Amino acid sequence: MPAPQTTAKASPAAKAAAVTGKARVATVAAAARPAAAAVTGAKPSKPGVDQPPQPVESFPAQPPTYEPRLGLARVASRRLALLKENNTPAGQISSPPTDTELAAQLVNLIQQHYTSAIALAPRLHDAYIELAQLLEHEVSLEAAADLYARFPFVRCQEPGKPETSQDDLYIESEITRMFMKLKRYRDPVLVRSMISEGREMGIGILTKHMETLDAASEYKTLMEVYAGVSRKAIDDPEMIGFFKIKYWL
Repeated sequence: MPAPQTTAKASPAAKAAAVTGKARVATVAAAARPAAAAVTGAKPSKPGVDQPPQPVESFPAQPPTYEPRLGLARVASRRLALLKENNTPAGQISSPPTDTELAAQLVNLIQQHYTSAIALAPRLHDAYIELAQLLEHEVSLEAAADLYARFPFVRCQEPGKPETSQDDLYIESEITRMFMKLKRYRDPVLVRSMISEGREMGIGILTKHMETLDAASEYKTLMEVYAGVSRKAIDDPEMIGFFKIKYWL
């Protein structure tokens, strides 16, 4: 017969020793955590405590440019146009400004943006033209004429090319129109603009203005313009003969 098998049971002392060994390992591991944190310099996280905000990387300020200023001026101009079209009644919000006050504020804002754009790019035409249109309608014709008079024209000296660009020529024609309307007949700016127009488009384009100057007896201006368009000196013999025929001398 096979011998009966007996199952050995661990004594209570052996079980206690095993449990005690596990607890001892856990205690050693817990004691090692602060030491490891001290070595690595990390702080143990605590639940419910917010971490300090990290510094945000800063970038240098960008210099002002032409296009954003021009865009801001156009947006404000559109708002001014909508205000005039809609004529929104007051009383919808507490103590609102009147339409007249708001329009005046917008006009000042538009002028500031256009002026900034002109200072950044004085040879670009859009800001001058749009600001002059605003000034003529909202401020005065004199203000628009004075603005155009400050435009820095550049004449092309290359042979075979137009002396004045089309954009420059538009501003020259506006100067002529405004200065003639303001009767600034003896202003050198008017003489310069009329000469530029006459050279590029022919003396016939100035016929109406010439008649106005003749009726006002502004003979000196007439002689300067004719001589300038002809690219001759005012005392040139040919010019003197022409001026005598016109009874300007």
